[in-house]
Amino acid sequence: MLTALFSLLTLLPARPRRAVMRQVIDRVWKRYADMHVQGREHLPLGPALYVCNHLSNADGLTLQRALAPLRIWFLAGVKLRQTAMTRLATETVETLFIRPGSPDIEALRRAVEALKKGRSVLVFPEGGRSRTGALLRAKKGVSLIAHRSGVPIVPVALTGTERMLPIDERNMGGERLHRARITVRIGPPFRWEDLSEEVHGADDSRQAMADAMMRRVAALLPPEYQGEYRQLPETRLPATGTQRAPSVPSPGVPSSH
Repeated sequence: MLTALFSLLTLLPARPRRAVMRQVIDRVWKRYADMHVQGREHLPLGPALYVCNHLSNADGLTLQRALAPLRIWFLAGVKLRQTAMTRLATETVETLFIRPGSPDIEALRRAVEALKKGRSVLVFPEGGRSRTGALLRAKKGVSLIAHRSGVPIVPVALTGTERMLPIDERNMGGERLHRARITVRIGPPFRWEDLSEEVHGADDSRQAMADAMMRRVAALLPPEYQGEYRQLPETRLPATGTQRAPSVPSPGVPSSH
C-alpha cells in the first residue's frame, strides 16, 4: 500500500509533494514509533556536528523528530535516491548527499561549509547501516569535518530503529514497518581539541580521531550495540562549557526524557 502511495506522490510538483510526504511520515511515526529521548539538555544552541550510529533507513527521520526544534542537515548516501520511498523521505529533511565507501571530498567540503554558515550537520560515521546492530569502524571523513569546522561535536546513540524498519538487502524500497520502542540518547558536547590526548602518537591521526569520537557514541549504547568499540578503553566524557539549549519536549516524544 505504501509503495503504491509513494509512486503516486512522485507525480506531484515538489512543494505539495513534500507537504503530503511530511504528513504521511508524521502519521507513520505516531503509529509505529514508541520514541524516548534522553539528554536533550546537552543540545547546544549554536551549530554543531552530530555523530550517530546507523541502524536503519528510519534513522534520519527519527533523529529529525528527536532533535526538534533544531534544524539539522543530514549527510546521507546517494543510493537513497534510487527508490521512490527513500527519495521522497529525503526530500522532507535537509540532505547533503555523499557516495559511501569513497573519499567524497566535495560532499565533505559542503558539510564543512554548512557548519561554518551556522547550520548543524548530522553524520553517520560508519558510512552505512550496521547489519548486526553493532557499531562498525568509523570512516575517517568525520574527523576532517570536525577539524575544519571547529564546531562542538555531539554524540548521539540510537536503538530500536533496526526493529522499526529492518534492512531488506533484496529490496530497499520495499522495507516493511513494525511497531518498535526507539531510544535516542544525546551525550555531552565536546571539541576537537578535547580528543588530543587520546590520539597523540597515533600512526593514523584521522582514524584515531574518528575512533575517539565513536567511543563517545559507544558509551551511550548498550553493550550489545557497541561492536568495534566495545573492547577499546572506556572514555570519560569531558566536561564542557558549551552553551546549552533549554530542555523542551519534541513533538510526539514523552516529556519524561
